[in-house]
Amino acid sequence: MGFPLSGLGPRLGRVGFALLVAGALWISRAAQAQGPQGPASPYPLLDELHPAAQAGTEPPLTAGPDAVPIPSAVARIVADPSAPPRFSAGATLAVSRSSETNSSLTVGTPVLRGLVSIRPHVLAEIDWGFALMLDSEWSAFARSGNPWAKGWYRGERGRVHWYAGVGITAPLASVNISPDGRNQRALYDQSAAAWGLWDDWRWTPGRMALPVPAALSFAFSPRVIATAEAALAPVFGVRNGASGTDLLGQLALGARFLLVRDLWLCPRLQAVLLPSASVDQLQTAAGLRVEWTPRFGRFFLGALVNLDEPLGVFGRGTQSWGIHLGKELDL
Repeated sequence: MGFPLSGLGPRLGRVGFALLVAGALWISRAAQAQGPQGPASPYPLLDELHPAAQAGTEPPLTAGPDAVPIPSAVARIVADPSAPPRFSAGATLAVSRSSETNSSLTVGTPVLRGLVSIRPHVLAEIDWGFALMLDSEWSAFARSGNPWAKGWYRGERGRVHWYAGVGITAPLASVNISPDGRNQRALYDQSAAAWGLWDDWRWTPGRMALPVPAALSFAFSPRVIATAEAALAPVFGVRNGASGTDLLGQLALGARFLLVRDLWLCPRLQAVLLPSASVDQLQTAAGLRVEWTPRFGRFFLGALVNLDEPLGVFGRGTQSWGIHLGKELDL
């Protein structure tokens, strides 16, 4: 849960970040000491089916002795291009909480996602986030985020897998011109903070965006995978008095470590470049996620902490944390 840490925040934040780094190093050694496991997804964002579709069930498709095994579900698609499209659905919930004197605020931001493989290397995806608020007086309201439709092209060469895409958002997020408008804007701000401002165009009222995302992963082994993500997005106002064009940018570095069969640890460090009109130009955050990947889908639970102003635990930030949990299911 995100909550103000008043005083203890900076100290706990530094300790937590140090534990994150130390844990990642320890897990790396532990993972390398494990015996060979089943084929692992190098980057789960674009899986049609769960990566552990699974070792031993079908022979993996490889390009050579050093190639990373491809999940058998993907191997079937490559082997039979005429096979019908594969669908995947998922949902992620980020939750944060803030408290002030005699009041508290809990915000939940569920994001629903659907993915379809059109051709072996071409995929289409849509995700839609919602913002929900519950205050200490048990009053609640909800707002829609901006739906985001995107197309992906993926490729691979040996241990390297890459993804590039382009998308567009629909300006459904809005703020009323009424006494409730302030609360609605605060809800969108809190929702963005729970994600460390990542994909911030989901929560910008009255604006559209044309995000251009890309990702790269390198598999040191089926048990240790490094990932990088980046995106640029021009954002422009289209309603409710929003005007001007801004450019948002973001970059994330992460890794996936196989602890034991079907259980992964995924540390992540991300940075978001804010619009030029912002006083604070860069928002950084660190996250740690545990993923369980049985045959019937992927479950995950993680935490994200903003590191610097305007949201972070260092300095005079609002000390925002977020808890993320989710599920992805193949259809």
